[in-house]
Amino acid sequence: MLLTFAILLLGTNGMAQEPDSRLSQEGQQIAVDAMLERANLELQSNRFPEAQRTLQAAKEIASDSLIYLNTEVVESNFFIYTGQLEQAQKNIDRLKKQIPITSASYVELLLIQADIYIRNKEYLQADEILKTINIALDKSKDAVNALKARYLLANLYLSTANYTQALSIYQEIIPQLREQSLFYFESKSTFNLAETYFENGEFENANRTVDQALASADNYGFTGITLSCYYLKSTIAKGLGDFEQAMIFLEKYQQLREDQFTDTSSNAISIGSIEKVSELEQQILAKNKVISDQEIKLKGRGFQNILFFVLLTLLSLLTMSLFKNNKLRAKSNQTLEGKNSALIDERDRAQDAAKIKADFLSTITHELRTPMYAVTGLTHLLLETEPRHDQREHLETLQSSGEYLLSLIDNILDFNKLEANKVELEQIPFDLKKRVEDITTSLSNQSKDQGNSLSLEFDNSIPSRIKGDPVKMSQILINLVGNAIKFTKNGNVWIRVDQVKQVEDRCLIHFEVEDNGKGISEEKQQDIFNNFTQEGSSTTREYGGTGLGLAIVKNLVSLMGSQINLDSKIGRGSIFSFDLWFELPDTNKFYEDKNLKIFDTAPEEEYPEYKKPVRTAKPESKKAPIAPINTEKQEPEPTSIVDDENQQKDRANAENLEPSDNKNKDVIGLKKATATELISKKILIVEDNKINQMITRKILEGKNFDCDIANNGIEALGKIKDNTYDLILMDIHMPGMDGKQCTREVRKFDRELPIIALTAVTLDESEKEFYEIGFDDIIPKPFKMDEFFDKIQKAFTNYQIY
Repeated sequence: MLLTFAILLLGTNGMAQEPDSRLSQEGQQIAVDAMLERANLELQSNRFPEAQRTLQAAKEIASDSLIYLNTEVVESNFFIYTGQLEQAQKNIDRLKKQIPITSASYVELLLIQADIYIRNKEYLQADEILKTINIALDKSKDAVNALKARYLLANLYLSTANYTQALSIYQEIIPQLREQSLFYFESKSTFNLAETYFENGEFENANRTVDQALASADNYGFTGITLSCYYLKSTIAKGLGDFEQAMIFLEKYQQLREDQFTDTSSNAISIGSIEKVSELEQQILAKNKVISDQEIKLKGRGFQNILFFVLLTLLSLLTMSLFKNNKLRAKSNQTLEGKNSALIDERDRAQDAAKIKADFLSTITHELRTPMYAVTGLTHLLLETEPRHDQREHLETLQSSGEYLLSLIDNILDFNKLEANKVELEQIPFDLKKRVEDITTSLSNQSKDQGNSLSLEFDNSIPSRIKGDPVKMSQILINLVGNAIKFTKNGNVWIRVDQVKQVEDRCLIHFEVEDNGKGISEEKQQDIFNNFTQEGSSTTREYGGTGLGLAIVKNLVSLMGSQINLDSKIGRGSIFSFDLWFELPDTNKFYEDKNLKIFDTAPEEEYPEYKKPVRTAKPESKKAPIAPINTEKQEPEPTSIVDDENQQKDRANAENLEPSDNKNKDVIGLKKATATELISKKILIVEDNKINQMITRKILEGKNFDCDIANNGIEALGKIKDNTYDLILMDIHMPGMDGKQCTREVRKFDRELPIIALTAVTLDESEKEFYEIGFDDIIPKPFKMDEFFDKIQKAFTNYQIY
């Protein structure tokens, strides 16, 4: 009735649309209080689904924050009644931070906390919190909560076997609870009093008191207390030796439990008590066997028929009990099967959502690279036109922003690959020292911009050639060093690489990146390795970034069988370190092919299964090896890849020999042409995007290359057959025939023509696939100019075996 009145009152306030919001809040308070009272009654009657629905309705009405928190306090009680103590504790921990300490709801929250401690057998914590409650109640004079606190104290004494104190408190509070109309706590206290008598060995008092509790529970419909009373009655009867009464009350307990079992919210309580029932049945059977043996000895064979009848009756009861238990277990299994099926459906939906997310990120990052190519390319072209000082400043800012956005796209793409488990480790030989020195050199300008000194300490005892994944290892170091530079100003950054030990054909190498920057607080040191996490919001505002770099590092190090370590203190700086195992090649050379030795880091090195064909000059062409392309204004001097004087002599001698005179020599002639020889080099740009065509063409023509354009793979195939080109820059995603298919067709009739993939590599594409198809190298879009011209230079390098 109160609930109906409350809802009508709330609705009237809403329809009247009075400006006084206080009336609306009062209406909400009345309605919610009525619903919470109803939910408590439903909980006390073991009607858990109804209580849950009532709580949900109260939550929907309660828009005021404090009123809403009151509903969550009662929800914590719901979790206790249904045996979900862990969830109840989580609710309590959260609500303690939200509910004011001075409110009555906070005291109720502490009472629930004390109840959880007692149920979890954390008695010292329960005693401490009950003392805190008593201090708070002395100020508020809240009689109802004071009685609940006394009730919990008596429960604590009962749980810790302090029966005298428990008896005293229960006898004291039972009449007071009745006066305050707290009938559930009155019935529960009466039952607990009976249980205390039983534990104290006072069976008659226990039997009399449990009858009072049973009558009270039946009167008010407290099903849970009624169940407990039946079970206690059966236990008391067994203690008094009345096994017939024990079985009668045990059967009543099972019948009522079976009726309650259909409610899935009470499964945990019902299933948890099956073992207790079985144990009690076994004890009763054991007692009956002892009695039967004694009767046989005392009364002789004359009583065998009576004893047999008794045993048959007990066995029948036991069979019935087992049948009911099996029936309950079958229902429980059916329920669990339904829940498992639902969980499997949820898992499948989650996997589908993850795949959709991965595909979405892959597509978006790929599509972003196309306009980014236009931004970075046009910026480079404009900077080459010698703009005014103010224009150059703006263009350099645009170029820096483009590079930052490209780095962000790369991080998202790498993170996407790791999330989708599509990152595979390579095992290829490489020069670790050269890799680390290249990383140090590439990051030196960034370090200087921050006023930092970047130092490399490399252990020369490390073998010159090791086998592993150089790309992943470089990615880890670049992220760590870049991170150290970003968070250090006018300081020092050290890169250290040391050999820990060498065992047969493996070596363990220790990598360390140290800085003396701002440092990381201890409480944040674990969080910074999480996805999209930085030390704090102020760090994000000051330094920028997405918080993906260290997450990628952690995942890559873990993928390589190690873990990242961090030692940092505020104001001192940070040290990131990890250890990696690497295999050692048999001969510790670039290649194990006895007919070929290449002293350059080329795609064949990273993918040995792809053998780059030896390119020789065609009769009608007079092509010379090309010198390194210089992206600066001055003309470069011709340089040699081989710096050693003796090696230069050997190479010169080899170049002067006829092929027929050197069939058994493993010497490679490496010669680079001067920049003036680039004019004769003709490059075919295969690209469907008109803007990209224009940008790539202008960049190359600015370096005196002769360029031709093909709009798709079909057109490119025709031009390659009809013309002579020195290099093909091949886009991958094109209409008609894509770049992969076009390259396959070209390799059917020309194995020597250098083809470089100029594309944005997506999630489902791997570099290994490109080399297997027949590409000589890959330049990701948008590219850095130094890397672009360096890879073109490598494509023009003439490897010949004399």
